Amino acid sequence: MNFPKLFEMQSFLDQNIRLTQGIPVDKDLTEDKKDALDVEISELQNEIKYFKFWKRPETRKVNREAALEEYVDGLHFFLSLGNDYQVPLECGYREILVKDDLQGQFRIIKHYISIMNGPMHWHIAFGLYLGLAEMLGFSDEEIERKYLEKNTINHQRQAEGY
Repeated sequence: MNFPKLFEMQSFLDQNIRLTQGIPVDKDLTEDKKDALDVEISELQNEIKYFKFWKRPETRKVNREAALEEYVDGLHFFLSLGNDYQVPLECGYREILVKDDLQGQFRIIKHYISIMNGPMHWHIAFGLYLGLAEMLGFSDEEIERKYLEKNTINHQRQAEGY
């Protein structure tokens, strides 16, 4: 993934949202973004359905494209928080940490998001999030493609008064 490009695109989207929504530049949105990221990760969990023990396995079919879109929605907030924490754009971000199972991976990601207060926790959480993509079989190319699509949609939504 071309992280410098994605960080810059996210910065432009965030500036557009602030301008469109009338949010002052000095208003700190970090906690709101962390909450939004947590919700997006929960939506991804709901799409993957791994925890729905009450449903028969054949009814837990995953819509891969919908799961990828939820993953990318979370990526938007990770990038936004990375910009807020002034994470260097040129970092490789290839330290992918993977737990033994999806439930463990989701839980540790959410843990680090809940305690995130700077670049160190962001790096750990983001590495885990990249590991989650690997566990789900999402390639860098398809993540970046979906991010570009969704970023365009997000700009359109702002232009249309979302």
